[in-house]
Amino acid sequence: MIEIKRIYKSFGEKNIFENFSLTINDGDFIIFSGASGCGKTTLLNMIGSLESVDSGEILYNNVNVSNRRNQRKYLSEKVGFIFQNFALVENKSVRENLEMIRKKNRSKISIEEALTAVGMIDNIDSKIYTLSGGEQQRVALARVMVKKCELILCDEPTGSVDHENGDIIMGILDELNKQGKTVIIVTHDEKYKNFKGRLIEI
Repeated sequence: MIEIKRIYKSFGEKNIFENFSLTINDGDFIIFSGASGCGKTTLLNMIGSLESVDSGEILYNNVNVSNRRNQRKYLSEKVGFIFQNFALVENKSVRENLEMIRKKNRSKISIEEALTAVGMIDNIDSKIYTLSGGEQQRVALARVMVKKCELILCDEPTGSVDHENGDIIMGILDELNKQGKTVIIVTHDEKYKNFKGRLIEI
């Protein structure tokens, strides 16, 4: 369970969150939506410990992950990220990108199994820069599968792909949620705002 307790966050003189609280249960499928600049990605990054809170707490299963002491284990064992820009190493192969994760903290799923699940097994030895945006995002999803994690945080996962690939990506996230992963998505795409689960307007 994620408990966001009375957090404050500002950038300069602009207050993004004031006394904001939210509870997310294990296995939830959550969609954050709202106007550009409202703080959707900031909230996602605070949940993922990529950004700090000014005050307040973010707890994951009763552990304060807004405290720096607890963040290393949380990030290495509990959280997987899907970024809009894919965050892949372009001059390395698909296999090499996934091996970088498997060496650090592997799940029970093999690289081959993950790539088969996202329809990218035939590209296992392709360099990332030769793939389309939709293909790269599916590789990023496979990377989350091979990482040991319980929580998947997605920042505009369909923002850089066409709707056909967007549907594929959302379908994969749906399947991961059915397997027990908690999924939190930031999106401005009206098509996916009510895809599944709970919509939270920021």
